[in-house]
Amino acid sequence: MKKINSHTANFSLADELMCMHLVIATPRGWCKVLYEFRGMLPGPRLSCLPVLGCVFSLKAQVDKMADTFAGLIKCYGGDFSLQLGSFKLLMVSTPEAVKEVLMKKSVTFAGRPQMRSYSEFSLGYKDLSFAMYGPVWKFYRKLFMSALRQYLSNIPLVQDRVTTQADKLVQFVEEQRGELFDPADRLMKAVADVICGITFKDGSDTRHADLDRMLKLNAAFIANVDDFQKVVILDFFPWARYLPTEVYERWTAPIREIQGIIRKRLRQTKETFDPTEPVEDFMSALLRAQLDFEAECKTEEEKAELFSEDRFVTTIHDMFAAGYETTSTTLRFVIAFLVTYPKYQEDIQRELDDVLGPKQPRISDRPHLPLVQAVILESLRVGNLVPFAVPHVAIEDTTVRGYRVPKGTVVFPNTEAVHMDPNCWDDPTVFNPYRHIDESGKLIANPDNFFPFGAGRRVCAGEALAKIELFLFTAILFHRFTFVAEEGYHLQMKGATVQFPVRYKIRAIDRKP
Repeated sequence: MKKINSHTANFSLADELMCMHLVIATPRGWCKVLYEFRGMLPGPRLSCLPVLGCVFSLKAQVDKMADTFAGLIKCYGGDFSLQLGSFKLLMVSTPEAVKEVLMKKSVTFAGRPQMRSYSEFSLGYKDLSFAMYGPVWKFYRKLFMSALRQYLSNIPLVQDRVTTQADKLVQFVEEQRGELFDPADRLMKAVADVICGITFKDGSDTRHADLDRMLKLNAAFIANVDDFQKVVILDFFPWARYLPTEVYERWTAPIREIQGIIRKRLRQTKETFDPTEPVEDFMSALLRAQLDFEAECKTEEEKAELFSEDRFVTTIHDMFAAGYETTSTTLRFVIAFLVTYPKYQEDIQRELDDVLGPKQPRISDRPHLPLVQAVILESLRVGNLVPFAVPHVAIEDTTVRGYRVPKGTVVFPNTEAVHMDPNCWDDPTVFNPYRHIDESGKLIANPDNFFPFGAGRRVCAGEALAKIELFLFTAILFHRFTFVAEEGYHLQMKGATVQFPVRYKIRAIDRKP
């Protein structure tokens, strides 16, 4: 068992004695906890209360999700187990444990928790993000990836979608005429317009009332941190659905409206969809993929289930929500880091000038611009947009680091801890894109201990598209402008599930001759 030093031992004793008198009143429950957690990773046991579990060992109302578990991490280290409500929970933060969960035993931990918020978000686990691992999920992911490959194979179309919005962003920056401005809203709009064009069709962007409404609803949903934190906790207590609380209704209201808009657009697309025409948007690519995969369905009932409207709606919602928020936030991080470390901004501009001259960056230039790509990778590592991977579930009895993990255990992979681990990265808190460049000057494309998109069977399906968008926006902006932070700027981060830089102001110096 992991050794605990005297300081943390005092913390642990105080923490557990706080609730011990309640446990003594139910010795049978306490013995049950000790028995059920036998052979598992260390964690709080004496403070495990009937029905509630170790809820009082968590820190409420935090700015960052990791801070919820700060006391437990301080006491037991990065890897620990506990009972929370009706669920056994495993936190893994060490590189060896995270790799074991996400990579070595990818299938074993490919499950998802069956929780109310996941069900609400995915209309009954009908999307790719929250559906349980199994034949249906594998079939639909195959269909999704086929549709995405169809779309991404049209390089000129994808490039046009992104560069059109990047050019509008350049025009906006020009109009600031060297004055201070906050780039956040305009970056979000540019990325949202790209996602709208990719997902729906040519000419679809946030000027359309429905799509502008989707953008605002999604922003409100992400910003509602208070309700989200309550929902995360309530999810572990299935009986909480009978409590007189409206938090789930408030939390899901924007989701329902977004899905209603998507449903309306999907029905419109179906009315005009022609399978003989080239695919020019992801929604049409999904409908085309359906035709290609229909032959694999054995019965009409199976066909109706696999190709239900709800599955299409939730999949498109995943594409829009994930692609818009994380990409725009990564770009905010890229700018924040490069104005904080201007030397690296000069270095990528030198690379852009040497490789491109006055020509605008294109997708085909990616292999020749390794430092631009390294800046993006390092922004993802230090920024840690998603500090915790979406929770996994053990679909069978297994082990982690030799400790027992029963079937059904919910596992939180703390990828931020790995990205900030000094045993994995030299000076991990320091932004240094050259750590992603090898001795020959080439990009280290798949660095070890690096999980911004997850890994294994549940790796982010939209990773390829996100990398194209991030590359083009970054290359185009820094090829054209030098960005300077306002005086006294210091980069700060905040956020719960999605971490983001605190808003800042910059000024842009035009590099155009």
